[in-house]
Amino acid sequence: MRLLIYGMQSSGASTFAYLLAQRPDCIALVDVPNNYAAPRLEARVPALVKCVMTTGFPIDVHVERFRPDATVLLLRRPYDNYYSLMSKPWRNHCGLIDEKFELLDRVFAERDRFDAVVAYEDFVARRPGAPDAVRALGWPVEDGWFALPRSHEDMVRYVWEHEPGLFERFEIAFGNFHSGGVSGRYERKPFRPDVDAKVRALCPRLAAFYDEYDRTNGTAAAS
Repeated sequence: MRLLIYGMQSSGASTFAYLLAQRPDCIALVDVPNNYAAPRLEARVPALVKCVMTTGFPIDVHVERFRPDATVLLLRRPYDNYYSLMSKPWRNHCGLIDEKFELLDRVFAERDRFDAVVAYEDFVARRPGAPDAVRALGWPVEDGWFALPRSHEDMVRYVWEHEPGLFERFEIAFGNFHSGGVSGRYERKPFRPDVDAKVRALCPRLAAFYDEYDRTNGTAAAS
């Protein structure tokens, strides 16, 4: 099986991909750099890639090259996502940050094209809906994987064993990944009204979705 995960930069999609990459028998490219499209792979083993939203490479390009059996859209509360990304040096790589968040809202509006949609907040809270959505696609997820025991070195070694030519045409990366297991310690960001207003203008549909999400789950932050 081939699984493609698609998410905004600083959305936690790399960590989500790292969780799914705990599958020991898979090629795992948990963070395709923003200046690359998903690669073509020849090996007949399970594989996953995580790609970020940019104005340079539409989702259709990643799908055409990687040819996944299933696609997953990883969402994060847009305020927290924007706040996290705005301080990163790569915030304007492959598209300005505001352009990418406008793209995020359009992708969200077309989320039915994905085989599954997972909220970062459900993933880090270990709500069963997040792993269950992936299991339903045919990709296993075990509870012990949330400790993230499989190392970077093992993932690179597996790529070398099954797709050695990839190293000549691709950059293996792991994103802004924090070790220590999955947790929600990076979930919420300090509230700034000016950032909130900007994000709501850029992502009105996604912001409205998360307003309802927070009312339903009782997770609204103090402003």
